[in-house]
Amino acid sequence: MAKMTASEIFSRLLQAKSVLLLAHGRPDGDALGSLFGMRSFLRRRGVEADVFLMAEPPYRYQGILDDYLLPADGKRAADYDATISMDCANCERLAYCDGVETLRELAFFNIDHHLHNSIPARFSYVEATASSTCEILARTALEIAPDLEAESANFFLMGMMTDTGSFRFSNTRGDVLRVAAKLLDRGADLEKIVNALFFSNSLKQLKLEAELVTEKLKLACGDRFAYAYIDDELLKKHDFDLREDEGLIDILRGIDTAVVAMLVSKTGDGFKLSMRSKNAKCPVIEVARKFSGGGHALAAGATIHAANFAEVEKIILPEIEALLRNL
Repeated sequence: MAKMTASEIFSRLLQAKSVLLLAHGRPDGDALGSLFGMRSFLRRRGVEADVFLMAEPPYRYQGILDDYLLPADGKRAADYDATISMDCANCERLAYCDGVETLRELAFFNIDHHLHNSIPARFSYVEATASSTCEILARTALEIAPDLEAESANFFLMGMMTDTGSFRFSNTRGDVLRVAAKLLDRGADLEKIVNALFFSNSLKQLKLEAELVTEKLKLACGDRFAYAYIDDELLKKHDFDLREDEGLIDILRGIDTAVVAMLVSKTGDGFKLSMRSKNAKCPVIEVARKFSGGGHALAAGATIHAANFAEVEKIILPEIEALLRNL
């Protein structure tokens, strides 16, 4: 794998006739903003660019996004001059139906902001200090095209806002806000993004959130660890799709005594853990990596293979207790 600057990767992509855009499964705002922002940027400059998803995106984003490819559409990376993975840290999470092995022999690029990125792209740029992949893409796009189109600016701003918690998280540096300001100057629609992401929750989601707090919430470690398990019964009761779970963990993180928050859901023969920390002295990435997970210092995830949730608790509670001793 050869290292390149983001600008060099952009240059290579702009020389291609066609590009396939990939990200991680169950894409969040940063992944979707990266995919659709780059698609718009490349198409406006004469490159045939397509977004590939394994399933329909979460409901909250559907009013912002446009068309995309699904596995059933039949087009694959070999049909394009180049393929790029964005906002995906490893092969296990890459949303591509034929697997990463088929990409190794192609013109395969990678741009990301996860520290421990292991995507085996031929050309890669990883900036772990960036707030989001969209920040990297937006900054580079603005360097190449100072008059960046509003459509691209809108998607990039969406991704930056979701990964910074609307510029509330500690990854919001001064230069992050300066990039966001440039996107607004280029016509990014802040009202549309905010309404779609934060003021368009369905009634069934609100009911699920209420039951999550009143019936499923657990506190441990002197109330400094808040966690909950979204079981199949809860999902069925509220007809809730886990693809819509983005932001649920913030309800737990918002508890005043909580330093670490965790949301657990069933996945295959294991349990998916989403973890957040409110204190740099308690980096949840350390716990995630013990279970082959990844992410960022204060926002990470992993999968634990266990027989039931009680077993997950027995495994994870000692790890969180040890982490909180750092305080």
